[in-house]
Amino acid sequence: MPAPRPHNSDAANGPVTRPHYRRVYEDIERRILSGDLVFGAQLPLLPELCSQYGVSEAPIRRALDELSRVGLIVRKRGRGKGTFVQKRITPPTILRVLLIGFDLSRSVIEAYHEIYGLLDGVRRGAAVHGFVVQTVGEDAMASLAPPPKDVRLGYLVLSQTPEEYETGGDGDFPATHAPRVLFNTPRPLPGRWTVSVDMEQGAFLGTDHLASLGHRRIAYVGSTRGGWFAPRYAGYQRALRTHGLAEDQELVRETSGLNAGEDAAALDALLALAEPPTAVFACSDYRALHLLNHAQNRLGLAVPGDLSLCGYDDISICETVSPTLTSVYHPLSEQGEEAVEMLFSLLEGAPASEEKHRVLAPRLRVRQSSVPPGG
Repeated sequence: MPAPRPHNSDAANGPVTRPHYRRVYEDIERRILSGDLVFGAQLPLLPELCSQYGVSEAPIRRALDELSRVGLIVRKRGRGKGTFVQKRITPPTILRVLLIGFDLSRSVIEAYHEIYGLLDGVRRGAAVHGFVVQTVGEDAMASLAPPPKDVRLGYLVLSQTPEEYETGGDGDFPATHAPRVLFNTPRPLPGRWTVSVDMEQGAFLGTDHLASLGHRRIAYVGSTRGGWFAPRYAGYQRALRTHGLAEDQELVRETSGLNAGEDAAALDALLALAEPPTAVFACSDYRALHLLNHAQNRLGLAVPGDLSLCGYDDISICETVSPTLTSVYHPLSEQGEEAVEMLFSLLEGAPASEEKHRVLAPRLRVRQSSVPPGG
């Protein structure tokens, strides 16, 4: 087996740190799919693999377990024992997750937590069908080698500006014949298979919860524009109308969500109003956490006694902060799994012209950060 060469399918726009086992896994899978390792070829023994990849036994074992689980290798025991490249009954499939408009070299994970949630579901769904997952940015598309003729190829496309899907911005890249499924389109699109989450309904649930508690001055902190956040702002507005509350533009504060100081300044401005809010709906959990930290640790406010908070996304830290954060659960992982199932249908011959548009429902998770006014 030749020495491994550097390979990083995730490094579309900059260096991305990969766990050791993923580096081993991706190198071996690439060699199998490219034909460098043919059916029946035996992989080196564990000590030699450790030496070749410069890692301990643990990541090698995990990589081999994953390769075995998706059917790329088989382990034989007894006479003729060893680890061998497996013959595939169905054509091997590469599933490329194309990320449009994301700077993958950035270390601000919270800005792109949706990528990680989706990829978790994509990888789980891909494992069921034995798909090989590659994550690439749009800038890397031109440099990707075409897959071998006996390898199927499909795309899942996530854009930071989903409204561009309607103007053909779903990836004007080579291999346009390859099936694709789009994430988070604003509405059904002719000839496209899409899977989205009803973000307007999610924001409605969060704001409706605060209004149902008796809050009448409910602020909105976050972006109001773009495919990711315009629906959330619309949900906030709809909840206010449902409860007969007039929208006060002084209670709407635009922030990027990338800077805690920016969110803190927004809260300062809100609390300086003649009639400050008693509750805030933040369009993302990271914004809500910035507000929580500033309110408690800098302003000395009691949350939720002086100010109730509700976030959006329901990231894991919502359950560990104090007070725990009420939030809207955004089913990212389920969305990723559903997209894989839709792509599988296309790969198996379902006509793309019979477009499907699946919309998943968010859910409200009430915790300690939201109580009636003065509670």
